[in-house]
Amino acid sequence: MILSKYPFVVQKEILHNMKYSDLFMLSFVSKDLNELIKSCHKKTFKSIRSIEYVNDRAKNTCAVYIFDGRKPKNSEKPSKLDDDMIVRLVEQDDSKSGSFQFNFRVSDDYKYPVVFYDHSDKECVFQSIHNHFLDLFGNSIEYTWKESLWMESQGFSTPVIPNLKNVSLRVAMDLDELVGDFSELEDFFSSSSVFKTIHLAVRRDMESLNPESKFYQAESIRIRMHLVDGPDFLRHFRGRHIGLDCRRYEESNLLDFVNRWKSGEAFQNLEYAQIKIMNDNQFLNRILEEIGANFIDANRQPPTYTVLHNLSWPDRNVTEFELTSHTYVVRATDNRVASVQIVDHKLIFGVWNKTEEEFLKMVE
Repeated sequence: MILSKYPFVVQKEILHNMKYSDLFMLSFVSKDLNELIKSCHKKTFKSIRSIEYVNDRAKNTCAVYIFDGRKPKNSEKPSKLDDDMIVRLVEQDDSKSGSFQFNFRVSDDYKYPVVFYDHSDKECVFQSIHNHFLDLFGNSIEYTWKESLWMESQGFSTPVIPNLKNVSLRVAMDLDELVGDFSELEDFFSSSSVFKTIHLAVRRDMESLNPESKFYQAESIRIRMHLVDGPDFLRHFRGRHIGLDCRRYEESNLLDFVNRWKSGEAFQNLEYAQIKIMNDNQFLNRILEEIGANFIDANRQPPTYTVLHNLSWPDRNVTEFELTSHTYVVRATDNRVASVQIVDHKLIFGVWNKTEEEFLKMVE
């Protein structure tokens, strides 16, 4: 079928009934056709919520998903042949590699195009594909690179993440109980851009990371230490959202966290924190008094704090959390309020963009 032979209104109708993966392939045919696709889908492309690279190091493949804001959120869980996949990039085995930089293959076996490339061309191939995304779909979309890593007894192989424009980095890491040397972990964060989200499962004792590590600069960090006593990840955090599930946590450390926020000494960017303590958590029963919390009368209804975060484990979509609490603390430097709640062995901390006076006006 030669699309250009049809009237514009017919061309437009044909393009509007094509999947994103087909539009992506078609956009490579010519510059004129690429411009036509962008023109016909200008409004449609604005509804795209995100484009995500999901890298599978074990299989040397990277699946790229496109999530449309017009679809229900519960449809966003990708599967191997999900229509949300726009393309899959596959590193070619050296024995099968040819002289090409990369090539597309489309067959009845796939609902999406597949790009095969040689290892030596990886950086160039990913940059070419990504730059085409930016041209076709625009740079106002959230582009995300998602990576899952395991540190095991045989060591930690630092992944090579392509240098792509306007891409947020998310990583899920599982630190095996047999790991001995964590220096590679520090090297990994120091050599990478600041991550948007880090999910970390710790299964053995580990040394503290450098307080200036880029690890603590991540926007959102979720750490699970159910079986071991790890370092105080909370103390040096400089991002917006943190979730810490641990076997035990020192009362003095928790008091230090709240008091440093109240004084304005630290955690200036913090919006939401959740610290769950599995054992030796009886001190939580008295912690509100010790941090000098203010109490709203039980007969009055406090406002509900709402926050969107990426702390759901291991790699789900953005979650909305609501906190309604009769207790709060105030930061000395700007009179900012944080709602505080103790429930289910957890301290939950939500920072309002409100002064105490503005906050109390919302109390019913």
